[in-house]
Amino acid sequence: MDKAGESCKVVLTADRTLMSDYHHNEFVGFGTCAPPNVIPDWLYSWLFFPPIKTRGGVPVAAPYGLRKIEAQLLMEGFDVAVVDPDHLREYLDEAGVLGIHVMDPFGLGPASSTFAAILKKEPFLAQHFRLLFEKPEIKGAKRRGLKIIVGGPGVWQFKYRPEFVKEHGIDCIIDGEAEKVVGKFVRAALNGEDLPQYYEVPVEETPSLDEIPDIIAPSINDLVEIGRGCCRGCRFCSVTLRPLRWYPYDKILREIEVNMKIGNGVCLHAEDVMLYGSKSTIPDDEKLIKLHETVLEKCDGIGWSHCSLAAVASKPKLFTKISEIILQKQSCGAQKLA
Repeated sequence: MDKAGESCKVVLTADRTLMSDYHHNEFVGFGTCAPPNVIPDWLYSWLFFPPIKTRGGVPVAAPYGLRKIEAQLLMEGFDVAVVDPDHLREYLDEAGVLGIHVMDPFGLGPASSTFAAILKKEPFLAQHFRLLFEKPEIKGAKRRGLKIIVGGPGVWQFKYRPEFVKEHGIDCIIDGEAEKVVGKFVRAALNGEDLPQYYEVPVEETPSLDEIPDIIAPSINDLVEIGRGCCRGCRFCSVTLRPLRWYPYDKILREIEVNMKIGNGVCLHAEDVMLYGSKSTIPDDEKLIKLHETVLEKCDGIGWSHCSLAAVASKPKLFTKISEIILQKQSCGAQKLA
């Protein structure tokens, strides 16, 4: 939602490495995992995470998770704006809450920690996350009473950096799918009530399909979620502890339509796109084929965020069939096999 020039009570943002479209290639973003190196910082930044286009400080697209929170808060009646990190000064004067989306805030993820260990330097993504909190406008707003709420896949890392939380005055960290809880915490923050320092969303507060809102503004690189959860049941993974939910075709198509305001393709996202519609680790031929045929009627191109080799190996002929469907409109299919 374009709120350029307006004062908003709730401002949502992310650091520079996340607020980029990576030259329209989602996986160029892995370049943010590396530390400063022989390439000058200004050139490296332009090559791997150039600033996204904005209108009055509002990005034309934003991280998908941030868009979900934006949609939820707007649905609950909050005055919300998603703002580029370089334009926060224009929006924080009257803001009561700053929500920050994180992916790998301290570079503790596999790729980032590997590069950091080799080059003995702080990765770009950790550097820019730290620089976000060092912005004078955030420090000034914090002194005036701004509440900071952080969420996203990387919040687990704050358990290993408690000193950062204290130093920068982070008021609340939400770990898990936040649709059913973010509203009450934002409301409490605006009312000056106490907030939990670290809130782990329990299974009973995990949103059902009907409780997950559609995004209302474009996501970066046309990312669209097609499901949540995982059928594998690994005890070490928090994702498998939540119920498995596959989005119906109409919900997926509605979000694709939102993204078509600025693009004409889609990057389908799930823990394993190959398992769409399946309740087990074996792909469901009919549902996966129908998904791609339905989506292709809307889009000029389809990409995948994640796919396991195990799922492909279980039904190689199905993977070939899906590839043929995708290749009807583009020269490459899945963007990543993991």
